[in-house]
Amino acid sequence: MLIQFSLKNFKCFKEEAKLSLIASNYDKNTREEENLFPIDKFGLKLLRSAIVYGANASGKTKLIEGIGLMKSFILTSSKESQIDEPIEVNPFLLSSETDKKPSTFEIIFIHENVMYRYGFEVDKEKVHSEWLYSKSNTKEVELFYRDFQNFEIHKTKFKVADLIANDRIRPNALLLSVAASWNDKLAKKVFDWFRNCNIISGLREEGYEGYSIGRMQKSKKNKATAIKFLKSADLGIEDLNIKTLDFDNLPKDFPEVMKEIIKKKRKEEKDVEFLSDVITSHKKFDSNNLFEDYTEFSMEHDESSGTKKYFALSGPILETLENGEILIVDELANKLHPNLVCKLTEIFNSKDRNPKNAQLIFNTHDTNLLSSGLFRRDQIWFTEKNRYGASTLYSLSDFKGVRKEEGYEKNYINGKYGGVPYLGDFEKLFTF
Repeated sequence: MLIQFSLKNFKCFKEEAKLSLIASNYDKNTREEENLFPIDKFGLKLLRSAIVYGANASGKTKLIEGIGLMKSFILTSSKESQIDEPIEVNPFLLSSETDKKPSTFEIIFIHENVMYRYGFEVDKEKVHSEWLYSKSNTKEVELFYRDFQNFEIHKTKFKVADLIANDRIRPNALLLSVAASWNDKLAKKVFDWFRNCNIISGLREEGYEGYSIGRMQKSKKNKATAIKFLKSADLGIEDLNIKTLDFDNLPKDFPEVMKEIIKKKRKEEKDVEFLSDVITSHKKFDSNNLFEDYTEFSMEHDESSGTKKYFALSGPILETLENGEILIVDELANKLHPNLVCKLTEIFNSKDRNPKNAQLIFNTHDTNLLSSGLFRRDQIWFTEKNRYGASTLYSLSDFKGVRKEEGYEKNYINGKYGGVPYLGDFEKLFTF
């Protein structure tokens, strides 16, 4: 369960930006049954979803990229292949105050009834600092703190880290990652939470089609759930089937490079299959509009771009809900009808359909969602860039005097909450 993510001096964010999923008292008694779930052990109420608005180039995507970089660096920095690789981090470059300083990332989350606070400060060459704290009851305990290559480690709670810290940690590697690779139980718990934090792009959704197909192939239950998921979106799809390549009858124009890859793979694994398409079944009707039979469509060639995106994202969405994980999507609403995005948000906000308290965070330009009544004020966030190129992140609940019954969509479009572009005179561009 995600509580809070913050970053500083990363790309367009010069000062600290903090996204919190802790419910605010400002929105007390607003959609509490649907949109919140309590963590009684820590006296918290967390939000099931959050939505981020902002003008183009205001920082919406950079915020998600920051979370993605944190996850990626944790999962890969211990690998020997990274020994000479620069850290893929970029500071705020529009100020001499920050362009040579490290970037900071911190995240607070709950995993297996323990609250963790983990963060690091890095530049392209090295880790400046790194820290991990845990909280099982009321008191937060420091598990380790790193200052460059100097380590202070809780020797009883983080034993493996204490053994490897002084001579096993490269300047460009994280202690957490290396300890996890050495099977330290505590480090692996934190590592696994990051691995199960799903961060995807809604603009390049085709990259997740294979994942959704693979999930569907694992069991009949998964396939049935995927079909039900597509049916509920009114896409006209009645069934799904996977089409595999016929190795003995490949098309004449099939790339030679791919043929060699397939040939090599088949030598290594005799029963290996290569997927070529997803076949969808649609109802076919006679001249009296009575059901006659089913006809097959190719997902790749016959279905709409919106249908292809919805199917590609079905795997990550369903797995997130099934396991109570976190799903973070850049441009979720792209290619999808506003009503469909509303329904997806409703699922995450529902305690009945989301009993494991999965969380959804996404950015969008779709202002229809602001008038849907699905979001509390503390779930609505904005990014805005100032005249010096630096972005800020703030919530609608930060504004005083915003009433629950206000027209959020109209007010946002009119610039009342910020986060909209300040447009110049376009007419002067066309005086030919």
